[in-house]
Amino acid sequence: MVAVRFLLLSSLLLLAESAYACGWWGDGEMSRNDSDITTHDGHPLEQSLSLKSMKLPGKMGYGIAVPEPGRAIPYLLVTLGQPITHINELKVFGFRSVIDLGSSEQTAHLHRSEIEPAGMQYFNVPIEGDMPNRKQTGFFNRIVVNAHNGPLLVYAPRAELLAVMWASYRIRLGSSMEFTLREGRTLGLTEEQETELRNRKHR
Repeated sequence: MVAVRFLLLSSLLLLAESAYACGWWGDGEMSRNDSDITTHDGHPLEQSLSLKSMKLPGKMGYGIAVPEPGRAIPYLLVTLGQPITHINELKVFGFRSVIDLGSSEQTAHLHRSEIEPAGMQYFNVPIEGDMPNRKQTGFFNRIVVNAHNGPLLVYAPRAELLAVMWASYRIRLGSSMEFTLREGRTLGLTEEQETELRNRKHR
């Protein structure tokens, strides 16, 4: 069964439309054994969120998969370690939406032009710096809570931005401040961001 799935996914990827892609995704190789998925350097695929597990190759940024509201996992778990070189290939693995945090207008335009023709939803949250405002976090929350039919992928060019957005979301969901900040630190949350989140909670 695993071998059949591997052949099916491989065939679909080979048939994917060739197009210019900015190359956000993937740094792993698919294994024929689901219990032994490894990255390109032969290390086991991480099962929990960390700076390493959300890092895209090179300087492409950071990403997490959100399979359901309130839960985030390393994006490579959804692709079974399969390297993704074109954004439209995400659809093969069940992704239905992409949230793009803090990309420049030019980059966001490129991302949208690749994602929407593949039948996925694209959401851009333009953010300057590494601290989203309440309106931006509220927009992010609504997208995640209303996402249906498969996981969504959250992308940011900087780990700090992705960390603080996810932490803000967790707080709005009702998670405790200490739990949220502890998780946020593993994703790159800075002391300044932590202080701002605490201050916002008491305003």
